[in-house]
Amino acid sequence: MKIAVCVKFVPVVSRIEFDYENKVIQREGVPSEINPFDLLGINMAVDLKSDADDSVVALSMGPPNAAEGLTQCYALGADRGILLSDRALAGSDTLATAQALALALQRESPDLIVCGRNSSDAETGQVGPEVAELMGLPHVSNVRKLDVDRAGNRIVAERATDEGYQVIECPLPAVVCVTEGAGQERYPGRDEMTEAQERGIEQLTCADLTEDLSLFGLEGSPTWVEDIRLVEPDRLAVVIRDETPEDAARQVADSLRERLSALASDASSDAANDALPRYTGGDRNIWVVAEQAADGVRQVTLEMLGKARALTPITRSEVIAVVIQDGQVSSDVAAQLAEAGADRILTLDTTNLGVLCGRGVSRALSDAIAQQPPYAILFAATADGRDLAARIAARQRLGLTGDAIDLEINDAGQLVQLKPALGGNVVAPILSKTLPNLVTLRPGVLSPGAPEPGATATVEAIPASPTDDVDVTLISEHFSEEHGALELTSAEVVVGLGMGIGEENVPAAQQLASSMGASICTTRNVVHSGWLPHHIQVGISGRTIAPQVYLAVGIRGAFNHTVGIQKAGVILAINRNHRAAIFRAADFGIVGDWAEYLPPLVEAIRPVLAEHGLA
Repeated sequence: MKIAVCVKFVPVVSRIEFDYENKVIQREGVPSEINPFDLLGINMAVDLKSDADDSVVALSMGPPNAAEGLTQCYALGADRGILLSDRALAGSDTLATAQALALALQRESPDLIVCGRNSSDAETGQVGPEVAELMGLPHVSNVRKLDVDRAGNRIVAERATDEGYQVIECPLPAVVCVTEGAGQERYPGRDEMTEAQERGIEQLTCADLTEDLSLFGLEGSPTWVEDIRLVEPDRLAVVIRDETPEDAARQVADSLRERLSALASDASSDAANDALPRYTGGDRNIWVVAEQAADGVRQVTLEMLGKARALTPITRSEVIAVVIQDGQVSSDVAAQLAEAGADRILTLDTTNLGVLCGRGVSRALSDAIAQQPPYAILFAATADGRDLAARIAARQRLGLTGDAIDLEINDAGQLVQLKPALGGNVVAPILSKTLPNLVTLRPGVLSPGAPEPGATATVEAIPASPTDDVDVTLISEHFSEEHGALELTSAEVVVGLGMGIGEENVPAAQQLASSMGASICTTRNVVHSGWLPHHIQVGISGRTIAPQVYLAVGIRGAFNHTVGIQKAGVILAINRNHRAAIFRAADFGIVGDWAEYLPPLVEAIRPVLAEHGLA
């Protein structure tokens, strides 16, 4: 069995410094590392070797120093290392990157291609699905467990979703994108590195792949970054030390009351009183790909519809909701979508198309887009939304911006897609050379529009027929209702539990959070330790949330967590280490033992939350 692992050599994001005064990213002297998710992929691939003929090939695309990452792959057990390096690749976006990798992988004809869930620097999760689409292969994303059936030439994978997980069967060859749990966080030792440095790394250039160099670099990229905007920290960073638990709680409660009042005043002045006009027809329609949960339309769909409607005074767009499900859309869902801003509803019946993240659905929706191209298509940055958008982008060679946090229209009428990067310290305004604009939007960072009771929308079916493409099969689906996972994205008050509370104290901390009506979330390390489930992980490899109040308890404050809470209204923190990074990311912090300081703090802020309708 031949396994190819795509490896990106990235800067250590936590070591990058930002000069906010001069708007400069200071990269000099910043070390690089194998992208953490790709590291999981390498370790998983090496662990899958069980036969003398099995081999693992590590493939990296980048400048010459990316060879250092491949040396680490050798030290971890890879059998070959290939570096694709060429000046013609400079400026490649995800599609141009996927094109180069796909051509290099075709030379190898692997049985299994492994990619990381996303990259820690650009935070995109598009390359893996795009590689799969360009190579005509099925893929499974967010893989946290993988079993290989060699006799059946297939894999069975656990795919993490926003509501639990799916068990998916997939024939080989295939692409998998791995997340936490798929492999060990194993690092090479000194002896292994010394031995690995003696081994040669194969070199490839673009000319080795194709004569058409227009596929790569800036020329082959349908998106480009207009500029960068450094995001200056805007938290108050007030830290309370050497106070009794009761006095500290009182100070934080008073400050919280004042801060929430100011935020409410700002929101009131920004709110629009009049319903936005609706438009029909035209050639600048905005499609919103709707997602549903067991209790109706997901909050992120309402957020996207609200943003689409907010753009219509400029674009004169008809807002069209696209419902993808097994069977027909219910009248209740249609009414909810109409009242949230949809002028028209297109339905795609998946009865004969397979699972939403599969090839059949992406092909059918792609065909519908080609027949009546809109101005823009908005997907949710969820497990299904990311997969669907990426495959469509590759199929139609369209630009795609992933995990955007907002949208704007510039003076030229172009859709500006605002994407965070480098741990949220940078926002990149991205433009597309192609139409329709494709973008996935992070849940929890936008606001739904004011509902319009009684609004109606026409419902039309998207024609679709089954395909003979080799595809994935859904074996079973499992939903997690524990810990309020499904409500977390729309929760108004959230308590984050970190390693500092200790595993034995999780139930007590949960009870305190529940006493003030708060949902709970957690960090990557807590999930890795098995204390709490992945479904409530917040950060770069988890959810993004935007509660009115966020209270971090025993959380160190690494960037890979704080990037997920940047849109919170007020951030509070308790940590016994006065040097903890969370205090720089918070408005008000208390230095002390959570067990002493959290109970009086909960008592003090509960009436403040009630005053503002949050408890």
